[in-house]
Amino acid sequence: KTIGSTYMAASGLNSDRRKLCLHPYEHLYQLIEFALAIQNVLAEFNQDLLNFEFIIKIGINIGPVTAGVIGTTKLYYDIWGDTVNIASRMYSTGVDNRIQVSQYTKDLLCDRYDFEFRDHIEVKGVDGGMDTYLLTGRKGEESFYSKDKKDNK
Repeated sequence: KTIGSTYMAASGLNSDRRKLCLHPYEHLYQLIEFALAIQNVLAEFNQDLLNFEFIIKIGINIGPVTAGVIGTTKLYYDIWGDTVNIASRMYSTGVDNRIQVSQYTKDLLCDRYDFEFRDHIEVKGVDGGMDTYLLTGRKGEESFYSKDKKDNK
């Protein structure tokens, strides 16, 4: 769904389809690959622009959600809950042109992807805040982000 200039995507909502996957987090891997593909397309697009650069921020979190159809005249499918709120905070506190994730998400993905610690942030509804991480690349591949880029904290 879109919220202003923000696009929200969710994966793994269909439990029947999840059961067909070889790995329980296959939908998460696909979501990360989708986010990486968006970044790559935008980077290529920006190379052709002379005086403007589009910027994207991506925030990802995993967990249970409440989902359903709402509305009376214009029906639409939506999701709610702490997982959605934290994903929104990963986006809103994120870094331009990077993918920021929660600790829990990093822990689930660290067998396939590399991350660097970003910051400890205060999150509404989370006592004591939470640690956040930036995706740096796929395991065994060179980082997507050069070491000479400025500090992202």
